[in-house]
Amino acid sequence: MALKIFNALFPYFGNKRKLGPVIFHYIAKFLPREMWQGAVFVDAFLGSGSMGLLAKAYGFRVTANDVALRSVIAGRALIENNHVRLGEVDLHRLFVPNPANLHIIEQEFVPDVFMKLHAQFLDNAFANAKRDIDKYLLVKHILSLRPYSKFSSPNAFNRPMAEGRFDEIKSTYTKHIKDNLKSPLEILKRQMPLVNAGVFSNGLQNKIYQGDVLDFIEQVDGDVLYLDPPYSGTLAYENEYAVLDRILGDAKVKSRFSADNGMDALDEIFARSERFPLWVISFGNAGGKNELNKLVEMVRKYRQCEAQEFAYRHCEAMASDKHKQQSREFLVLAWK
Repeated sequence: MALKIFNALFPYFGNKRKLGPVIFHYIAKFLPREMWQGAVFVDAFLGSGSMGLLAKAYGFRVTANDVALRSVIAGRALIENNHVRLGEVDLHRLFVPNPANLHIIEQEFVPDVFMKLHAQFLDNAFANAKRDIDKYLLVKHILSLRPYSKFSSPNAFNRPMAEGRFDEIKSTYTKHIKDNLKSPLEILKRQMPLVNAGVFSNGLQNKIYQGDVLDFIEQVDGDVLYLDPPYSGTLAYENEYAVLDRILGDAKVKSRFSADNGMDALDEIFARSERFPLWVISFGNAGGKNELNKLVEMVRKYRQCEAQEFAYRHCEAMASDKHKQQSREFLVLAWK
């Protein structure tokens, strides 16, 4: 089931698709599986939604948050939504000419980011998209046109394509060039069943919030608090997905968690989270920049914990061989 529902997710730098089942295996040591049904899983940094969606599949009632609208749309389309799926009629509605079309994508991002054909479609489609699942389908459409690992790279291949300079395009972009040459309807038809595969009911009312993490954790209660913040010393989502955020009308400044000392920002979260019985913390070493011992010391100021370290490669298309070899993922579980 996990693999099928994960096909609904959009590609994301920090996704936990591979580690998700492993993380829940460790959660079971502190909260037995027979107690998961109806227990509350609080995901404070939703991201692509992989851990929240997996928690939903395991029977948790999911309460999740992210400051970024791109993540909130994903959460509302797949985690909060229990029943609404896409159909052929929904796809065709996106093509109906809409006078509210603002032409932002065509005016600002052609040809450096999008071909004109897709920009014109997306501008009109976003004007027609009223439901979160419709907007999510369009985000999936966008991310099928651009390699997520180089989403922010100007002129990756679009301008050379538009100007006929094909010999300048790297072979690594072959798949995305093929996708760009497809019609918008063809892409939507390919993405629709993938999105629908992530829509299911766990019989519970799951809830998605958008806001600062400190405000969120003081509003909610739960049995498991999952923290997967942007890793300090790594690429900032706000920079890498700036084009997408601009399209969604949700431009953000760089997160404090992405700064070189971003791990320190976790201390205030820990200080406000004493009422959650179990903390589960994911963190990356940023190719050797971040240390597990420091994270453990921070957590032990507040409660007992145990830590695990895994070899895990983030952003393989962008990382050097040395970075891949040094890349580690930390997992800390802390209890009262």
